[in-house]
Amino acid sequence: MKKTSAIVKEKNTYEIDVLINNTAYIKSVTGKTGLLNIKTNQIIGDMDDYYTIYDTHGKFYYQEKTIEESNEKNNWNKRKTVRIFDALNERLLVDGFEVVKEFHSYDLTALKSPIDVKLHLHDSYACRKPTNIFDMPLDDIEFLFSKYNDTYLVVTINGKKGLYFHNCYDKTPSLITPIEFDNIEKLHNIIVYTKNNKKYFVCIDDKEDKKSGTFDEIALDENNKNIAYCKKGNQIYVYNTEAQELLLSTDADEIKYMYKNGDDYHGDFFFEIIKNGKYGVISSEINNKIRKAGTGAKVSTLLPPKYDEIEIARGGLYLKKDGKIGLFIGGLYHNQVIEPKYDDIDFLGYNYFALYSNGLCDIGKASSYNPFKPNITNCEIVEDFDNALTYKKNGKCGLLFADGRHDEIIPPEYDSISNVAKYYFILSQNNKKGLMHLGKIIIPVEYDEISVGGQYGKYSSLKDSEVLYFSLKNGKKHELAKLHNWQYVDTDVEFVSNHTFDTIDFFRDVMVFKDQVHSYIYDYNEKLLKSLPASTSITAYERPYEDDYDEKRGYRKYFYCIDGVYYYYKDGKFEEVYTENNDLYSTIYETDTESFEVRSYNKDEHDSFCSTIDSQKDAEAEKSLIEMSEKGISRKDYPTLVLRRVSKQKN
Repeated sequence: MKKTSAIVKEKNTYEIDVLINNTAYIKSVTGKTGLLNIKTNQIIGDMDDYYTIYDTHGKFYYQEKTIEESNEKNNWNKRKTVRIFDALNERLLVDGFEVVKEFHSYDLTALKSPIDVKLHLHDSYACRKPTNIFDMPLDDIEFLFSKYNDTYLVVTINGKKGLYFHNCYDKTPSLITPIEFDNIEKLHNIIVYTKNNKKYFVCIDDKEDKKSGTFDEIALDENNKNIAYCKKGNQIYVYNTEAQELLLSTDADEIKYMYKNGDDYHGDFFFEIIKNGKYGVISSEINNKIRKAGTGAKVSTLLPPKYDEIEIARGGLYLKKDGKIGLFIGGLYHNQVIEPKYDDIDFLGYNYFALYSNGLCDIGKASSYNPFKPNITNCEIVEDFDNALTYKKNGKCGLLFADGRHDEIIPPEYDSISNVAKYYFILSQNNKKGLMHLGKIIIPVEYDEISVGGQYGKYSSLKDSEVLYFSLKNGKKHELAKLHNWQYVDTDVEFVSNHTFDTIDFFRDVMVFKDQVHSYIYDYNEKLLKSLPASTSITAYERPYEDDYDEKRGYRKYFYCIDGVYYYYKDGKFEEVYTENNDLYSTIYETDTESFEVRSYNKDEHDSFCSTIDSQKDAEAEKSLIEMSEKGISRKDYPTLVLRRVSKQKN
């Protein structure tokens, strides 16, 4: 068998894929790609495995090639080289340069030259303009920031830096500073330039660049990045960089932004200053009128640096000195200063403050226009309800209503005061009780006991009930009264019936009235649900939360035991529920006037609760039982426990 080998010459053929002016992007039958001048029929450069990006609008070809090579440690590295052809002017801009960084796709790249081994900045939007700096060899090119269509780069030659600006639309890309700075950095919305240990800044603004003065140090406030502190010698210059203006200068050792009244371009700025270890406050006012006058911001010293500490708090600034506390309220034009002489200060809302000395406090109003004048002196605050508070003076309780709409002080004439709903308080005086609404007694203080019920709101809060019901006990009999729960509108108490009852119990869903003959169960729409014999036992129990969602919103279902039969209440009806026999653990604590019944199907809950009560002295135990029966038991600790308080009938 004879074998003959030969190499046969054959024409290579090309396929034109893209055409820009006279320059075509072509593919060969061997898979190579390249560029062809169709006018001269000459291939531009070489044919290779190029990944080609073409820009028919800008008239560029951008061709990348990946090269694999081994280093000294025989590890293979990949590097990407590029050639860029200007199809408009038919010239090869770059050939064989290594791609080091891409800042804006292929339009803005840092390329390393194979000739001088320096970096060169290719900007496709500048390469046909006199501002093109591609031929300038650079040591480094760093991204600084982008804003809208603008990109800013820092270029370095021999350790010196300059700022390059790139825009792909209506602005000419160019080197916008000389390459002469030791450092260029961006701090929030300013660019800081450093040269020969001196610094200045320029605000980033689309309309105008304003160069600041020269400083030793420039830093931004930790909490407000629009505030710049510029130090020169012993002076600190404070700038609002958002509006590009000087706010003030000070010789303080330190300065710190506190707060501002107004927007970015108008208003008063407040700063804390520290000098010789003492604290003070200065203010700077700026607005269009001041800008137009060209006089600079108006600066005022509100508090000289003489305090040990100044704290931003509700209602104003707390001034601390020598272990005492004072108060600053107001602003640049209207303010009040209470020098530190108190042990503590609480802001109560709506310009009311409590100033404490020796365990007692003075309560009164203070504002930027009015100095503090106590309305209540030498008292102690019992409980703060946001819209009102109870206080005690000389062993008696009083009320302060203060919510901006209704201000009134009720003198300390009562033995105790408890809140039942917003603006509604039960008053106790000489063992008698009554009800007050916004300073007006609407149920006279002449009843032995007053208990409250109502149709609970969405989150199981009695205070949200549209109608409140009251059991008014006088002697052995109870009367039923109701009123509309209107916060700011006085409402008359309405007696529901002329009939009196032996007992009235309010449960979550229903009311239970008992006389000598019957037990009546009503809903809170006053619909009769059941009429039963007086001897009928009716008890309510709380079910544990069914899930986390119910627990978070405080929603709990109740079930009712009526003569040993268990029911759920739903939509005005009692629905019997399946039950099984379980041990009910019960303990009764009795006093001279009342008893407390503790019940639970959970022995551990029952025993734990009783153990806590048993560990206390009788007086403390009774107080705990009364408090828990009024405010409720911790459902976190006792999910199923029932505590019922029953007054004993007097003979």
